[in-house]
Amino acid sequence: MAGSAGAKGTRCAMPEEVSAIQTAAIQQELMVAALTCNEIARFNSFQTGFGPELRAADATLARLFRRLYGAARGEAEYHAFKTKLANDSSMRSIRNNPAYCQEAAAMFTQALAPMKPALVTFVNGTAVMIERRPVEACGVAAETVRAAETVTRHKRRRHKG
Repeated sequence: MAGSAGAKGTRCAMPEEVSAIQTAAIQQELMVAALTCNEIARFNSFQTGFGPELRAADATLARLFRRLYGAARGEAEYHAFKTKLANDSSMRSIRNNPAYCQEAAAMFTQALAPMKPALVTFVNGTAVMIERRPVEACGVAAETVRAAETVTRHKRRRHKG
């Protein structure tokens, strides 16, 4: 809460908000994998196993958008962002479904390991593909974020071929 109060009016994302953005991206990728890679059972296990943490991250994400855009527009932007994440994941799946499903299977295996990690640990250790972030992280130069995303894209392209 203290971080949220300090972030009021700030046009950047605090660490908890960055994690919520990444969590939403991973959750949407795994949802698409459930449907396009026949991973429904593991997706349901992911949703159930991380339910409270997923709901907390989603609430943080919704608060971020309300903080950035106000109540009404913030809710619309929040829904638009999550829809865009799902659409982008679906397009990646369509472009190269075998590679997409292989990456998703690895994510499911890591997330659902017998010694299941905390959601934040899993999310922070997983490469996330986000076409356009809604906001940059506070204290992180935009060039650093772009460089990290370029490395992630390069790694994904290497796995395609």
